[in-house]
Amino acid sequence: MKLGLKNVFSHLDFITKRDTSYPTLLELMNVAVKMTDIIKLTGNDDLLETYDLIRLRRIWKYRIEYELATGSFQPELVMYFYVPYKIVGGFFARHDHFHTQIDGCEHFLSGLITITIRIKERIKP
Repeated sequence: MKLGLKNVFSHLDFITKRDTSYPTLLELMNVAVKMTDIIKLTGNDDLLETYDLIRLRRIWKYRIEYELATGSFQPELVMYFYVPYKIVGGFFARHDHFHTQIDGCEHFLSGLITITIRIKERIKP
């Protein structure tokens, strides 16, 4: 847990300043938030004393919105492509000139599905 916390918190500035979609960063943030929740549940709060958890969650929410805004083929964007119906709803890495790759799409989906599951878990009565 110490290594995981150190890893994510050492990357927060990079995650915040990243100007293009980067789906593996979203996955990292998802795991970090879940890890902090587990640490709290297991009574190991002493591991979290030196870390700013509010900042972690703020950057996590920012990254979720940013990934959707900068890495998904929305209809308003794909209408400028040659065959828009083939790519609408897909994902891309803008730093690679709208590069789409199955591995990148898997990372986008993994990150977004994890978020959806966490939201549904919190809504349960």
